[in-house]
Amino acid sequence: MKVLDGQKTYRNMLSKGFTDAENKSNDHKRIEFWHQGKLSRARTKFSHNNQDLDTYLIGQISKQIGLTKPEFIEFAECTLSQGDYVTLLSNRSLL
Repeated sequence: MKVLDGQKTYRNMLSKGFTDAENKSNDHKRIEFWHQGKLSRARTKFSHNNQDLDTYLIGQISKQIGLTKPEFIEFAECTLSQGDYVTLLSNRSLL
């Protein structure tokens, strides 16, 4: 399975509607997805050391934000747009 650059994935997710969460942590950066002014159930965290995301971490983040592993990889690599993500969440009753 693929390995993703943690820092690049974090930045790409911020560019697609995720925001830094108010509840801070010393060891992780927490992000959450807001849609039309409402907080969704999609939220996850990234290590401050910007480690690469291996298969296990890809799986964990995928579940936390409502995507399959392949969908998350597309989302992280910017081949799945924010609009497509919102549509997937809506179809899965996660918004």
